[in-house]
Formats: sequence, structure tokens, C-alpha cells
Amino acid sequence: MIKVDFLVQTRDGATVTVARSVTVPDSIVIWSIIIKLARKIDEPGSLILVANEAGEVVIRIGVAYARNLAYLQTGTIGRPNASMLN
Repeated sequence: MIKVDFLVQTRDGATVTVARSVTVPDSIVIWSIIIKLARKIDEPGSLILVANEAGEVVIRIGVAYARNLAYLQTGTIGRPNASMLN
């Protein structure tokens, strides 16, 4: 099990903690959470940050790019799954 924090950094550099100490079974689940979070963020130029238990940022990804990852999740290459777009 891995514990991580999810944060959003706006274009102006402000960082907001979205969820602290989220326990996930593996890193694959982290990417699913990132994709869901990206769909909820409506501020252009924002970044999603994932920090480990030591507070080190281990993932830093733009919201627009994270939204595009939904099409690459297992079983959806070539065509999007309708449930992923909701």
C-alpha cells in the first residue's frame, strides 16, 4: 500500500491540497485518480501534483494532458469508453 497526497497547482503558482494521505494499493490506481481529478479542474494551465509520504512530488502533470490519458487506459486504446467520459 502507498500513501500519497494529491495537490493542484494553479497557473499563478498557488497550490491547493485536494486529498491528503490517500492509501492506494499500487501506482496504477494513482493514475486513475489523476484522470478523475483532471476532469473536475476547470482552470486552464493547472497542474496535478502527487507527493509521497516524505512530501516529495513524484508525479507532476498538466490537467489537459491528464484528461487525454483517459483514452489510453487499458481496454480503450482506439476508442473511448463512455463511462470514462462522464
